[in-house]
Order: sequence, then C-alpha cells, then structure tokens
Amino acid sequence: MDNGMNDFLKKMSGNSDIITKNYYDSLVIETRLVDSALASADTDVAGVKLPTPVMLGVIGGFSHLGENALMKAAEAAKELDTVLWVSSHVNDEDLKALIATGAKIGFVCKPFMDQKRFIDTLKHAEELGVCLLASDIDHAYNKEGRYDTQGGNQFGPKSVAELREVVENVHLPFFAKGVLSVQDAVKCKEAGLAGVFLSHHHNMIASSIPPAMLAPEVRKAVGDDFCVIVDCGVNSGNEAFKALALGASAVCTARGYMAPLAKEGTEGVVNYVKAMTGQIVELLSRTGARDVRSIDPAVIHRMY
Repeated sequence: MDNGMNDFLKKMSGNSDIITKNYYDSLVIETRLVDSALASADTDVAGVKLPTPVMLGVIGGFSHLGENALMKAAEAAKELDTVLWVSSHVNDEDLKALIATGAKIGFVCKPFMDQKRFIDTLKHAEELGVCLLASDIDHAYNKEGRYDTQGGNQFGPKSVAELREVVENVHLPFFAKGVLSVQDAVKCKEAGLAGVFLSHHHNMIASSIPPAMLAPEVRKAVGDDFCVIVDCGVNSGNEAFKALALGASAVCTARGYMAPLAKEGTEGVVNYVKAMTGQIVELLSRTGARDVRSIDPAVIHRMY
C-alpha cells in the first residue's frame, strides 16, 4: 500500500466529521405528495422566533475569512433574521458592535472551572444584549487527558447543580453545547436548561456518534417541550431536513458558511442560508409536512 493511501486511511480512521458525513449520506427520504401543501420553515428556538431552522454556528478564528468577517456574518444574520452564535473569545467592544447591527446574537461561554466567573460571564453577555446563552461543556477536558485550558483560563466539567445555578442567575434561555448522550440531555433538562446542542465539536474526540443519529433517542427522552439543536456536518438543506426529521428543533451550520463568507461576505452567507432554507421547504412539502414541527420521522430510511 503506498504512502498516499496510508495517509488517507489514517485521516479517515475515527474522524468524527467523516463518520457524520457518511451517516447523513446513508439516510434516504421518501415522498408523500398526495394531500401535501407548500410548507413553512418558521421555527421557534426557546421562544426566539425565526423564519428558518438554520442558525449560524460559532466559527473559531476569523482572520483567514477576510477583514471584518464576523461583522459581515452578523449583517447576514440580521438580513436572514436568524441567530449568529459567537464565543466568549469575542471581546466586549466587538460583541457590542455585533449586537448593534440588530442581529440576534447567541453567546457561548467556555465552562470556566471558577463557577462565579462562569455565571458572571454569562450575566455580562446578557446585560450587553445577546438573545440566547450557551456553554460548550465539552471543553472540560483536553486531548492530553487534563482539564482544558485556553489563554491561562482553566475549564472543567459542570454538575447538574452548577448548571441549575446558572439557570437561577440568568434571565435568558440557557443551552448546553457539546452534548452527545441521552444521559447528558436528560440531566440538562433536569437542571432547567432551555435545550441542548447535540455536537461532537468537529472531531473533538475520535469516533463520536453523529449528532443527528442520537436525535431520536434524545427527543424521546426529553419530550417535545425541550429544544434540541443539531450541530456538526449540517452543510445543506438536505442534511438539515434529515436532522429535523430525526428530532431536531433547529440546526446550526458553521464550517459550511465559512467559504461563502470568505468569498462574498454578507451576500454569500445570505444566499447560502436562503438556499438551505429553500431546500428544507421543498423537502418538507414533498414529504407531506406543514412545518418543521410536523415531520413524520418515518420518511427517513437508512440504506446501510
């Protein structure tokens, strides 16, 4: 076997992004056209009304995407009337500028080991004017088997009691991001969170279960009144529809909009999400669903 093939197999082995892509490709859709009607893509994310189930996920690092990339993404979110999620790496000045565009901004806080700092950071973002809060709880550990750290800040796991303390101290809906088990989803609901992001954080650990694959079990366990957002590998309306059909309330796309953002700025992102939303509406309509809440999961079949 030549070195090129060896390198390819090493890249594929355990790569959660590739596993997720293969899972989406294994799913096929049946149609139900008789008595169907043109569907609506309107979505509700913890009380925030959106005309699309597609939100703009957190993108790490912006310099390679061109000047003012994050501001252009916010302008796109404003035009689309969807949510742009940003991380706690964004400083106050930049966060205020993003909010000033009129875009709906969701704020994702790292799980600081210091619980007071954790809560204070979320409360501060709330005071600045974001509309939704989250924490990427999967940043508790690093790949060397230690607690994760960034820029001198130490992160760690959060207990049900600590998550509940956050809910008791903020006013906005609060989500856990990086959830990848029914157990954690149920614990997050127990803590009073508004919902969870099913996400493997783009191969944070190898051989992760595809988030959408877990969605049916999570939905069954948490019920219909809990928001379940599917993240990772949602780069088309086809993949978004499959995630929604399997139990997601909404989806996030992140890496998918980076290329349009870099090439065409705000217009590129707007066109990208509009195309995704149009395909979602097409598939909703072709499968007899009136909206994203009424998809029959039985329209999804797995070939292998």
